[in-house]
Amino acid sequence: MYEKSKSAGPTLKRDPGERLLGSTRSGAVFVITVFLVTVVQTLMVPLVDLATAQLPWPLVVPAVVGIPLLLAGCAVQAMVFLLLDRRPEIPVVVTTAVYLALVVGLEVPSWLSGMKLVIALSLFFLATRRRAYVSLLWLVGVSLVTVATVTLWVLSVAEDVQFSIAFALGEAMTFIAPAAGAVALGIWWGAQKRRTEIARERAESAEREHEHRVEQARDRERTRIAQELHDVAGQHIAGLITLTDAALQLAASRPDDARELMADVRSEGRFAAASLAGALSDLRAVGAELPEVTADLRRLDELISYWRKRGVEIDLVTAGDFADLPAVVSTSVYRCVQEALTNAAKHAPGAPVTVTVRHSFDRLSLVVENGRADDGRVPVAGLGLGWGLAGVTERIELLRGSLRTGPTPEGGWRLDLNVPVPPITD
Repeated sequence: MYEKSKSAGPTLKRDPGERLLGSTRSGAVFVITVFLVTVVQTLMVPLVDLATAQLPWPLVVPAVVGIPLLLAGCAVQAMVFLLLDRRPEIPVVVTTAVYLALVVGLEVPSWLSGMKLVIALSLFFLATRRRAYVSLLWLVGVSLVTVATVTLWVLSVAEDVQFSIAFALGEAMTFIAPAAGAVALGIWWGAQKRRTEIARERAESAEREHEHRVEQARDRERTRIAQELHDVAGQHIAGLITLTDAALQLAASRPDDARELMADVRSEGRFAAASLAGALSDLRAVGAELPEVTADLRRLDELISYWRKRGVEIDLVTAGDFADLPAVVSTSVYRCVQEALTNAAKHAPGAPVTVTVRHSFDRLSLVVENGRADDGRVPVAGLGLGWGLAGVTERIELLRGSLRTGPTPEGGWRLDLNVPVPPITD
């Protein structure tokens, strides 16, 4: 919250557009106000006395010189506040110098009490921008210089030493009291400002972090939806291909059966279109709370039945209970089965598939193996989104499992994975 100043110590870090006196207009109003108040306090008594001729003119210079000098001093003290945003030390130095110059030059310190308040005001602004110890050092330094100068001047012009000391002490008290109060108030004000600035920065940081997390959540949701598009749409497309392939084979010899299969193709296509529409609707609504897909190994029989109805010969072997599996494990392995069956239907149409899922105490294993494609069917290459295997691998790596895929000696394909299952504790 502080930035270093080469000669005056650390200062409160500010927004580049922030000004101590606000806008240019408010700064001008402040300067004019300080000038008018100081002029009234400085010239009210001598002007009244001069107008009524009750007392002789007390200055060492004529009124035509003394009054313009006082006005000039008040103007300089006020206008120097325009430099607050550059260096708050400048107004302290200038206002003090003007006050002491007029005290020594015109020899009427009692007229200049308003100028002492202007010095206190400059110390207040300094204290709002500097650390407390720096502000206190400036208070001590300015007070020592002012009291010493006034004391030496009084001793040089007055014959009564006791009176001179009493006068100097009185001037010192009337200077130090408002100056110390101004510094104390400035230190408190600066501390409040720093706390407010810290709170604002924390709020902005929290807002940026929230936006970052929201964007990350959106990215994860897009990735999830893309994977769903692959898993669901890929499955239906592969089913369409299988049904169409079967219809083509039956078209010549069994046209009625072929027409029934084409009707199934139409239904399958409509269902696939509805699934895609739902996924795309989710994609457009990224950022809103979306329902999570709950398909897992408890619905494995439904998945197997789906593919069997489309002509895929599947032998399912299961062992163990899948009801109490951790959701992330059950869902991920289900997706792996779904991906493997989709690939088998696309790349080895007509080949038998064996799905083996075993759940032991601390491990879940899956083997999906398909044979060589029937000679009468042509494997469909180049279909899909290209990230099916990558998606499966990513799922298993996140679960700290192992995955092996590759061709079999018989010309088929085998997927073999093992996933650790955390024990369920009460």
